[in-house]
Amino acid sequence: MPRLDAAKTQPESKVEHQAPPGQFISDEHEADCCRFLEEVKEFVRRRHEAGLGRER
Repeated sequence: MPRLDAAKTQPESKVEHQAPPGQFISDEHEADCCRFLEEVKEFVRRRHEAGLGRER
C-alpha cells in the first residue's frame, strides 16, 4: 500500500475541491459524500503529522 508523502501533499486551502466520482441519487447525498471524504483526508493528515501512521 502506498504511503503518503508529506512533501507531496498540499495544505487543504490550496487543494481544489472536486465532486466525488460516481452518480448520486440527490445533490444532498453527493454533498454528504464530499464532506465525508474531506473529513477523512483531514483525519489522515493529522494522524500523519502526529506520527501516528501505520508502521510496517
